[in-house]
Amino acid sequence: MGQARRLDVAEAFAQAMRAYEDGGTCLARRLAREILDVEPGFGGAHYLLGLLALDAGRGNRAAEHFAAAIAITPDASVLHLAMGRALEMSGSLNSAIVHYRAVLSREPGHAEAHFRLAEMLRQRGRRGEAITHFRHAIAASPDHAEALNALGAMLQEDGASTEAAEHLRHALRLRPDWPAALNNFGLALQDLGRMEDALAVLAGAVELRPAHGGFGANLAAALRRAGRLDDSRTAAERATRADPRSADAWIELGLTRQAQGHHDGAVAAFDRAAAAAPDLARAHFCIAEARRALGQKDRAARAYRRCLDRDPEDRFGAALGLALIGAGPLPAKAPDAYVRQLFDDYAERFDTALVGKLDYCAPAVLGDALARTGGGSGLAVFDAGCGTGLMAPVLKPLAASLEGVDLSPQMVARAAARGLYDAVSAGELVATLEQRPGAFDLVVAADVLVYLGDLAPVMAATAAALRPGGRFAFTVERADDGFVLGAKSRYAHSGGYLRDEAAAAGLSVLLLEPAVTRRDGGADVPGLVAVLGR
Repeated sequence: MGQARRLDVAEAFAQAMRAYEDGGTCLARRLAREILDVEPGFGGAHYLLGLLALDAGRGNRAAEHFAAAIAITPDASVLHLAMGRALEMSGSLNSAIVHYRAVLSREPGHAEAHFRLAEMLRQRGRRGEAITHFRHAIAASPDHAEALNALGAMLQEDGASTEAAEHLRHALRLRPDWPAALNNFGLALQDLGRMEDALAVLAGAVELRPAHGGFGANLAAALRRAGRLDDSRTAAERATRADPRSADAWIELGLTRQAQGHHDGAVAAFDRAAAAAPDLARAHFCIAEARRALGQKDRAARAYRRCLDRDPEDRFGAALGLALIGAGPLPAKAPDAYVRQLFDDYAERFDTALVGKLDYCAPAVLGDALARTGGGSGLAVFDAGCGTGLMAPVLKPLAASLEGVDLSPQMVARAAARGLYDAVSAGELVATLEQRPGAFDLVVAADVLVYLGDLAPVMAATAAALRPGGRFAFTVERADDGFVLGAKSRYAHSGGYLRDEAAAAGLSVLLLEPAVTRRDGGADVPGLVAVLGR
C-alpha cells in the first residue's frame, strides 16, 4: 500500500512537471498541491510551486516553497539556484548571494550560478568580483550569451573596449537581434574610434527598441561626438518622445542644444532630466553649467550645490564651478574623484585626442629641458601622473628604473601595456611621493600640475622623495600672478609663484622658461616648463 502511494505521487509529479513545461500552469499547480496533501514531505512539489510563484513574479512566496524544499533536500544545487532567483526578485540580494555561493561550493563550474552571483555582485558595486565571476561563467559555458553581454558591458564601462568588443561580438553571433548587446557593442566601437560602425550598430539597437530612452540617448551622444549635431538633436528628441522619463535622453538633448548654442533650450532639457531623476548629480551639474553659460550665477550656484549634495566626492567638479562664478572658495586642487572620473572616461581615446587634436608635445618639451640641465642616465625615475605613458619613451633611456603613478586606473592599465615601466600603479600623487623618501633621482610631471592649485604639498613631497642632486621637471599653464583657475577647470601658475614655492621646499631653479605644450580652440595655450634641483 505504501509503495503504491509513493508510485502515485511519483507519477503525479511527473505529470505535473510535464504540464508545467507545456505551459499548463493551472494543472501543474493543482497536481503539486494534491501531492503535498498526500505527502507533505515531498520536496519536488514545493520546488514546482516555487517555480510557478517565480513565473508569477511572487518572489517571497517562491522563497517560502524553495525553503521548504531545501529543508528536505539541503544539498540539491538546483534548489539553491532557484532560491537565489526568488531572493533576487524579493530584493534580498545578500541572501541571494549566499545561495549562489552554496551552488558553487557543490559545483564550482556551474555557469549559471557564476552568472547570477556576478549580477548580484555588480548590483552591490563589487565590480572586480563581478567581472571575475562573469569570466568563470564564460569559461564554464563559452556560449553563455547573457554572461558575454554583461562582461562586455562592464569592460566597456571600465575602458577595456577592445576586449569588451570581442565578448559583445560573440554574444551577437549567438543572438543577432539583441538590442542590449547591440547598444553595448556600439559603445565599445565608439570608444575604439570606429565611429561609422558604432553609429550603425547603435541605430540598430534603437530600431529594435525605439521606446528605450537610454539607447536613443547613446545614439544621440555618438552623433554629437561625430559632429552631426542636427542628427544628434533629432535622435535625442525622438528618445525623449519615446521615453519621457529617461533622464539620459533629456540630458543628451540638452547637451546637443548646448553645442548648438541654444542655452535656454539646454536648460529646459536639463530641468526635465532633473525632474525625471531628482537624485541624479549629473543632471544638476548640467543645469549649473548651462546657467553659468547664460550668466545666471545665482541659479548656477544653486545647481552646483545640488550636485555636490548628491555627489559629495564631486566627480563632476562642482566645487570648481562654484569657484569659477565666485560662489565658493578656490579649491587647493581639483577633486580626486573628478580627475579620476575624467581620465577613466577619456582613457581609450586619450592619446589620439591629445596628440592628434591638441598637438600635445609636453614629452618633447620636457625631454629638451632635461637634456639642457644635465643629469645623465642610469637614474631612478618617477613619472608623476603618468597617464597612458606618453612620457615613458622619453624617460626610459635615462632610467635604471622607471616607475609611474596616476589617479586613473584606466590610464594606469594603458601605461602598463606599453611595457616600458618597471612598476606602475593607481594612486594619489602627493601621498605616493610621501611614502618614498629619498627614492628618486628624477621626478617628472607632464601636464599634471594643471589639476593642482596650491603646489606647496607636491613641492614638499617631491623634495623629500628626491635624492641629493635630484631633479623635478614639470610643465604648467602660465598665469600672470600666483595661481588661478581657468574656464576649463585647469589651474595656471605664474613664474614668480613657482620660484617662491620651489624655494620654500628647498629646491633651486635650474630652468624656468615659457613653453607651449598644447593647443586649444586652434590657439596655443601659454605655459611654462621648469626643472628644479635638490
